[in-house]
Amino acid sequence: MNKKLMMKTVILLMMAVGDIACAQSVPLIIDPDKVDEYLAERRDTINVYDVVEQMPSFPGGFQKMQEFIEINLRYPKELEETCVQGRVIIAFIVERNGKLSNIRVVKSVHPALDKEALRIVNLMPEWIPGRQNGKKVRVKYIIPITFRLK
Repeated sequence: MNKKLMMKTVILLMMAVGDIACAQSVPLIIDPDKVDEYLAERRDTINVYDVVEQMPSFPGGFQKMQEFIEINLRYPKELEETCVQGRVIIAFIVERNGKLSNIRVVKSVHPALDKEALRIVNLMPEWIPGRQNGKKVRVKYIIPITFRLK
């Protein structure tokens, strides 16, 4: 067995052991000629990209996302007297199926505003997933949600 094939086999076995530990289904027989293809597919399900050829998008585009936020945003009543304002930055992953995961605050303004920003992002519909080399991939995404009193 040549060194390259042996390394692919070791990597494949390590991935299979990881899959078993996570209770996922594992193909028991893989055609040796398709090892590279299998490994590439596994990388695309595990990797999270920062930038891809086609970035993920909110259904209808950026303007529709802004409208969605504006319609659903509720300034917390407990902060009306304090006049706390600012921009909460939310990060998340757009999964290959368009669902949002790992939603978190990366820049906080106030716990009540952070909670409302998280609520808004959790309300969002599935996004159009990002693509790299024609395949849907997981992509990190960051959005600001601005709170200001009128």
